Amino acid sequence: MKVKLHEIADIEAGHPFRGAIPEHDHGDCQVIQVRDIDTDGQVNWDGVIYTQITGRKRPDWLREGSIIFAARGARNMATCISNLDRQVVCAQHFFRITLKTADGILPEFIAWQLNQTSLQRYFRQSAEGSAQVSIRRAVLEQALVALPPLEQQIILMRFADKALKEKQLLTKLIDNRQQQIDAIANDLFK
Repeated sequence: MKVKLHEIADIEAGHPFRGAIPEHDHGDCQVIQVRDIDTDGQVNWDGVIYTQITGRKRPDWLREGSIIFAARGARNMATCISNLDRQVVCAQHFFRITLKTADGILPEFIAWQLNQTSLQRYFRQSAEGSAQVSIRRAVLEQALVALPPLEQQIILMRFADKALKEKQLLTKLIDNRQQQIDAIANDLFK
């Protein structure tokens, strides 16, 4: 069964910061920015800055299972937030996606689908702007996602997780090999 994303989820803009987001070592929360998401859609938590939330708007904190979608820039990746033990918001360049019900739908499965080739093609075709491309909320709301049975979602997520771990391991091996080659080349020039 396929449904439009807005039928199963609420989609809201990220926290509205004005201008550059100030970094505070002892801030009350962390803020995820587009630069904090890697090419696999994972949050690089080591790079996520702390800041102090100011203004009248009460922050909409990310929760376990929240999905964030990078709506601006060349990479429109979705990320499912997990293992959250602190207060975190996402910047205004993201949409925050919250499933209306947790029954029978894994948030990580929805995030995974948003990152797949067919939906990425849909986002590229629907993007607006030339210097800074962006995806409008209406475009994201109309994205068609499949909803197989929960058991199948779990199996697909296990498979995707293993594929990601395999990719990360192979990348480390490639980097290690390059370091070995660089060391040999350096020895030749001594």
